[in-house]
Amino acid sequence: MTYFLSFLLACIGFLLMALSQKQPRNLLVRGEPITNSRVIVYRISSGLILGASFFLSIAYDGWSFGIIFWGTMITVSGIFVSFSITTAGAYLRNKA
Repeated sequence: MTYFLSFLLACIGFLLMALSQKQPRNLLVRGEPITNSRVIVYRISSGLILGASFFLSIAYDGWSFGIIFWGTMITVSGIFVSFSITTAGAYLRNKA
């Protein structure tokens, strides 16, 4: 359960980081452009959530295996989020 929670936190962190950028936001939201203050809030929140994922992994697995597991997990979650954004953007573009 801790592994899933840590993976979910990493995915949410990467999604917030992606939504603070122009192109992924246009693919998913297609609304008004994001303001600079909201970009700062999204990036700080994503950093805090990724930090929580790191500390959860370290607290559960320890320093030796936790760092290796967290590095692998953020790699997988980053790839998962980027493919999800691309797939959702293509689906929404074809739907409209």
